[in-house]
Amino acid sequence: MRWLACLAIIFIFGSHARAETVGEDNFERGGLSTFWNLTNGVSVRESSGANSSRHFASIEANGELGASLENGSTNGLANFDIQFDFRARKNSGREFDFQIGTGEVDIDYDDAKGWCAATVSKNKISQSPVSGLGKILPDVWYHFRFVGRNWGQAEAHYELQLSILDGERQFTRATNLALFGLVKLSPATQTAREFLFNAKEIGPGFDVDNVSVESVDAYTGPVVKGVDTQTLFGKVMCGYQGWFGVPGDGSSARGWRHWTKGRGELTDGNAKVDLWPDVSELLPGDRFPTGFQMADGKPAEVFSSYKKTTVVKHFEWMRDYGIDGVFVQRFTVGLRNSPNFKHNNTVLANCREGANANGRAYAVMYDLSGMPAGQMDNVMQDWRALRREMAMTEDPAYLHHHGKPVVAVWGIGFNDQREYTLDECRRLIEFLKNDPEAGGCTVMIGVPARWRTLSGDAVRDPRLLEIAAMADVISPWTVGRYVNPAGAVDYAAKSLKPDQAWCHERGIDYLPVVFPGFSWHNMYGGESGQIPRLSGQFLWTQFCEAKRANTSMVYVAMFDEVDEGTAIFKCVNDVPVGRESKFVTFEGLPSDYYLKLVGAGGKLLRNEIPLADELPVKANAEVSTSSKIN
Repeated sequence: MRWLACLAIIFIFGSHARAETVGEDNFERGGLSTFWNLTNGVSVRESSGANSSRHFASIEANGELGASLENGSTNGLANFDIQFDFRARKNSGREFDFQIGTGEVDIDYDDAKGWCAATVSKNKISQSPVSGLGKILPDVWYHFRFVGRNWGQAEAHYELQLSILDGERQFTRATNLALFGLVKLSPATQTAREFLFNAKEIGPGFDVDNVSVESVDAYTGPVVKGVDTQTLFGKVMCGYQGWFGVPGDGSSARGWRHWTKGRGELTDGNAKVDLWPDVSELLPGDRFPTGFQMADGKPAEVFSSYKKTTVVKHFEWMRDYGIDGVFVQRFTVGLRNSPNFKHNNTVLANCREGANANGRAYAVMYDLSGMPAGQMDNVMQDWRALRREMAMTEDPAYLHHHGKPVVAVWGIGFNDQREYTLDECRRLIEFLKNDPEAGGCTVMIGVPARWRTLSGDAVRDPRLLEIAAMADVISPWTVGRYVNPAGAVDYAAKSLKPDQAWCHERGIDYLPVVFPGFSWHNMYGGESGQIPRLSGQFLWTQFCEAKRANTSMVYVAMFDEVDEGTAIFKCVNDVPVGRESKFVTFEGLPSDYYLKLVGAGGKLLRNEIPLADELPVKANAEVSTSSKIN
C-alpha cells in the first residue's frame, strides 16, 4: 500500500502583470470553492484539518482536484508560489509524487530513496536525488511550498520548501533546482495555466488543506553584471534614505517630504536640509522648482526619490565612481500608513531597478526609529511579503553574504527612550534567521557606538550583548560620536579595534560606519557645519583607520542625506540665497568629489591603492595610485 500526491501544471505562452493571489481555498465553508474546476473523487471532511482547522479536502484513489491559473489579469504564470498542507494516511510503503507539467518533472519521495527529481523525456525517466528536504511520516500535516521562477525560459528554476505543522516546525528546503534539464519545450508551452492534485489508482489517496496560488512580482528588467553581490567582503556600501518627495512627483502623498520642517512650500525659513543637491544631470521632468532662488535669479530645484529615473541616475553615479551599492532604508513607522508605505515600496523598486541595471548591490535595512512598542509583527509581515510577493532576495543584484540574503535591522539598544523593547528586537532577529518561509538570512544589526561597553549612547542592559551575539554582522553607528580626525583615530583605537576583536572571537563580521561631516542647522538651529568636512580629510582619516584595523567592509553614512549634511552624492557650492536658511557646501570642491573619495575608499579596502593619510583625490583629478604606504 502507498499514497501519492501529484500536482500537474500545464503551460502556454503568457506573463503576469503584478503580484496577486490567483486562487486559494481553506475548505472552511464545508465545501469546495469556485476556484476549482476539476473535482473528481474529492470530498470536504469536517474533522482535524491542518493548523487546527475544522475542514480539509480528501482526495481518494484516482481522484483529481484542479484549477485554472488564468483569469482577467493573467494568461498563465511565469513566476509563482503554490503552497498547500498535506497529510499522508497511515499506510506502509509511503510515497509522495509532485508532478509538474505532463510528466516533465516529477518530485518523488519514498522511504527507501528519499526525495528524487524525475524527468520524463520521450517515455524515458531519469532520476536524480534532491537533497535538503526532510523525511515524511504518516498521519502528520506538512506544509509544502513550490516556488517557480522564469517558468519556461532558459534560466527557469524552482525551489522546494517543506515544514512540519505539528510539533517543532522543522523546516528544510532544496534550492535552485533546474526546471527542464532533459526536456526541450516549444515556445507555445511556457507559462503555467492549470494545476491539479492527482491521487493515483494504486494508493489510498491523501488529504490537502490551505491551498493557495500567488503570482510573484519578480524582477524581469535588464541585469548588468558588475560587483560580486554574493559577499560583503571588500565592499563599501552606502546608506540610501530615499525619503524625499515633492508635490507633483506622482505620489499619493501630498506636500514636501523631508525637504521642509513645516507645512508649506520649500522656501526661506522652512528648509529642513543643510546641503543642496546638484540636479543638473537629471531629466527636466525630474527637477522640481522651489521657493528659493539661485544667485542668478533662477528657481532653485530639487529632486524626488519617488521618480525612478532619478534613483536610477544615482545608481549610475555609484557605478561610475566605483561604489559597490546601498542599504535601502525601509522605515518601519511607515509600514501601516498608506502614502508612506507606497513611497517605501516605490523607492525600493526604484533601487532594485537601478542596482540591477548598473551592476550594483542593494539590501533592505529596516530602520526601527520612532516605532511604537508592539509593532514588530508588522516588520515580520513586511519582510515575508517582500520575499513572497516581490521575490526581492532572488534578484541578481540583491546582496548575499555567507550564502544567505542580507537584511539589516537598525536601531537596537540606543538609550534615547525608544518604545520598542530589546525582547522585541530579539524576536525579530530570530524570525529573520529561523522562520520557515522568510528566514535563512544573514542578519546585520545597527547598534550604538558604545554597544560593547554598555555606556555612552547604549542602554545599560546586558541583553544588548546577548542580542549582538545573535547577529551575523554588527555595525555601530558613529555619526556625531567624534568631530575631527584626531577623534576618529582615538575612536578606532578605543572602540573600533576592540569591538572588531569581540566580533571575530564569536564568528561575527564587523561593519564600521564612516561619515563625511555633519550639519543640521536648518532642522534644529545652532551652528552650521557642526562637524566640518575639512575638504575630505575627515572622511579619509576614517577610511585609513578602518584599513589599519584590517576591516574587510565599510558602511558610508549616507549617500543622499542632505538633511543632516552627511550626503556624498553630487551637491552644489552655489547654494540658494536665503536670509534664514543657511546651507553648507563642498568647500569649493567639485560636486562629484565625495563620490570619487568614497570610490577610493573601496580601492583602499581591496588593496588596489596603498594606505596613506594623504588624500588620494585631488580637485578635478582621478584617484592617486602612487601614495606611500603607512
